[in-house]
Amino acid sequence: MQKKYKKFNIIHLFLIALFPVLIIYSQNIHEIPIQEIILPTSLIFFVAILLWLLVRFIIKDSEKSALIISLLLVLSFSYGHVYLLVDDFTLGNSDIGRHQYLLIPFVISLIVGTYYIIKTKGHLNNASTIFNAIGGTVLAVVIIGIVTYSIENIDSFDNELITTEPSLTTYDTTIEAFTLHQDEIRNYPDVYYIILDGYMGSNSLNEFLNYENQEFVSYLTNKGFNVNDKSYSNYPSSILSVTSTLNMMYLNFLAEEQTGQIKIPQEMYIENTVMQNFKSAGYKIINIQRPFPYMVSSSLFDLVVCERNKYVDSQLFNMTIKTSILVFLLEKWEQHELRDAALCNFAELSKQQQKFNEPIFVFSHILVPHPPFLFDSEGNPVSSARPEGLESWQNEEGYIDSIKFANKKIMQVVDELLTDPENHPIIIIQADHGYGFDIDSSKPNKESLEQRMSIFSAYYLPGTEENLSDNIITPVNTFRIIFNSYFNTDYDLLENKMYLIDDYNADYVDVTDILTSP
Repeated sequence: MQKKYKKFNIIHLFLIALFPVLIIYSQNIHEIPIQEIILPTSLIFFVAILLWLLVRFIIKDSEKSALIISLLLVLSFSYGHVYLLVDDFTLGNSDIGRHQYLLIPFVISLIVGTYYIIKTKGHLNNASTIFNAIGGTVLAVVIIGIVTYSIENIDSFDNELITTEPSLTTYDTTIEAFTLHQDEIRNYPDVYYIILDGYMGSNSLNEFLNYENQEFVSYLTNKGFNVNDKSYSNYPSSILSVTSTLNMMYLNFLAEEQTGQIKIPQEMYIENTVMQNFKSAGYKIINIQRPFPYMVSSSLFDLVVCERNKYVDSQLFNMTIKTSILVFLLEKWEQHELRDAALCNFAELSKQQQKFNEPIFVFSHILVPHPPFLFDSEGNPVSSARPEGLESWQNEEGYIDSIKFANKKIMQVVDELLTDPENHPIIIIQADHGYGFDIDSSKPNKESLEQRMSIFSAYYLPGTEENLSDNIITPVNTFRIIFNSYFNTDYDLLENKMYLIDDYNADYVDVTDILTSP
């Protein structure tokens, strides 16, 4: 009977192993597919059982071994939460949020706790029972919350920005893909659409960050680009901006009446009108990299070049490690993956011309100069620059270095793309939004809006006389202009509008007049 009781008394080990993943999932249930639970849960279970067996082999006591591993799990998965709370927090001249300081109390707690458990002569049945009760109760509450949410939302939209429901056919997009004669295909130029994430317009760079970007602008102008000094994003976030651009329309009609939140059908992002148009014209679609996990494989893609590690794209796996003592390892690993992805993007852009006989449309969304700031101005890897850190938009020096690095790489790409004077491609270099300061949506002012909404925008349009550098332009019209200029379409140019998301009133605020006023 005592043996059976002891076997039951180690169940807390398995309850605690489940908790880290399920609590994170419950807090982000509207953003994370349930199947993502499998990988991190399996890994934690495997490691926990392996460690328990190892410790049991050493100390010859199942109950004490289970308590030691449960203590290890509790400390390991509380470490990440504490680190996230105090990261970048300074006391005097000391940054107490650094791992070298935080690890000390956690290691001491583990050593002292383990020593007590091993050396105590008393029975540990009560401690095990308490662990079981607490673990079971907390886990039950989390599971009930997950099940309740799932039942309540089984017939409704997910609350995520990109959603698999409803189908795009639910909406009247008013834009149809065109069809062209196959004998015209080879006359079309290659098209490169390069998004530099978070690249603020040059005028705003000079005004707000005291950085003169004229060398880069002059380089592009001398190459024949139209560099627009009055370009603004239609929306202040990547997903809204890019989806709007690739569908050549505003997205406000997708906003829910009660919350004002735009929920973008996944089809609208991956099966977008722009790529459909190019596909209909006989183009091959090359996606240099999927910048976000929700840009899943599309039937429109003929080639995806720089695939990111699938574990980096697993939000739950990523977040679980970030809340564990392994956070310092993940930071290094994730930074390495992001550096490789950016470098791959820049390196592969100019290598796509000879891969197909047909004309190509190349889509490249590069997460530079957006934080984390992982490169210096020459492209060398950098480590966290305290107190702002790699992740913070407040790190102005890191942002400017990323701008310089992006400029350097883009100039190399442009030089390579324009080597053949008989076959110049269309090149669009455009940001999705500007500098990432938060804006009080209830009281937007021109200065904060300029920083967030002004974007770098440059067009290389061979064989056309159209000058886009003197007029206000927004990305919603980018491909309307391209298709009208090169494919004889007659898309109307939309009125250039800039919208800010008002979280307080669940609405989209037209800030066009504020931005365009003298």
